[in-house]
Amino acid sequence: MNAGAAHNSPGAGMPSVITAADATRMSLNSSLISANLAAYTILVLAAFQWLLIFVSHCVLQRRYVRRRPFVDRPTDDYPGVTIIRPVKGVDHGMQRTLESSFLQEYPGPVEILFAVEDPDDLAIEVISNIIARYPKAQARVLIGKDNVGINPKVNNMLKAFDQAQNDLLWICDSNVYTDPGTLRRSADLLLDNKRLGVIHHVVFSESPTSFAGMLDNAFLVTNHCRMYLAINAFGIASCLMGKSNLYYKSALDNVGGIASFGQYLAEDNMIGQALWHSGWSHTMTGDLARQPADIGSFSEYCSRRIRWVRTRKYNVTFATFYEPLTESILLGSLTSWALGHIFGLSIVATFTTFMSCWFALDMVFFYRINHESPPSWLWFVLSWLCREALALPLWVVAITGDTVVWRGQRFQFHLNGTVQVL
Repeated sequence: MNAGAAHNSPGAGMPSVITAADATRMSLNSSLISANLAAYTILVLAAFQWLLIFVSHCVLQRRYVRRRPFVDRPTDDYPGVTIIRPVKGVDHGMQRTLESSFLQEYPGPVEILFAVEDPDDLAIEVISNIIARYPKAQARVLIGKDNVGINPKVNNMLKAFDQAQNDLLWICDSNVYTDPGTLRRSADLLLDNKRLGVIHHVVFSESPTSFAGMLDNAFLVTNHCRMYLAINAFGIASCLMGKSNLYYKSALDNVGGIASFGQYLAEDNMIGQALWHSGWSHTMTGDLARQPADIGSFSEYCSRRIRWVRTRKYNVTFATFYEPLTESILLGSLTSWALGHIFGLSIVATFTTFMSCWFALDMVFFYRINHESPPSWLWFVLSWLCREALALPLWVVAITGDTVVWRGQRFQFHLNGTVQVL
């Protein structure tokens, strides 16, 4: 009887009804799981970034604080080197930067080629005066312009590549100063490792003459330099800038020659990738490619940062989109929320601690790689704060566009990294 009653009851065999309270509870549980997953993901990304910072300081100590001494080897072992200096206009401190090529303490033969497009360029007089001071140096000025693509630097350098008498080339921008031992330390590395095909030097900004220059100085000497050292330390892909690079002309010819890179605006990155995929590894010495922080205006600083990001977007897409998570303010904000969500820590206190540690390590990094303090700590700190605050807004502007202005010309990027002149 009871069994039959149970069998015939109205609710028997019917699914239970989900009430509004149950639906709300399930939604909250799902949201909590999603929030927890987001928080733990953020903490993993933050831990990875702090690992990169730690690695960069280790590289700094091993390579730049304890710089490698010269290798004791016979003079005849050192190959001839052709230094190519592309020049356009008179840069700030140009005599000092160009003269550094003549002051290299290199045992082997050195040829110095200055590539200039315009025969009326005022830089020719500066170069001629420097050459006159070193009559024993094998140095020449090559004037003229080829047209193998849209990249003005490649068009200017091509004549020097064609006339270089040595296979080992050192491409060094006109506004770069290098220490006298840079070439020998670079050659030592190449001679010690026959599969090493590229030596590059991290860019270091110095002697700012304006607040915009200080912003550029704060970026290059901390965030950029730190990430550059860390990424190259892992050695899983090519990562280089073309301010100061050594590579073999024969190796470059095997990947298409310098002319084939004239269609790219970031020819340095594309050359590095081509050599990397051909089996030539990259490394750095403990030397800096020092350039004056001669940016004259705030708009010029913003324009340069936007141009860099947009160029990278079409050449190293994933790294460019990941870039905001390497910046202190965004990552610090996300990390503070994550720690507050999981452990109940104060978001304000966590963010303050995060930024203080980041700032302190950047100051240590600057001091140790430069081996001296900035001219004014107060102005450097102010420029560092402004640089950090501007990083994300400039990235957003850059990532949403596809055109850049360089040396008075406007270029538009294609999805394959090539560009066209507008």
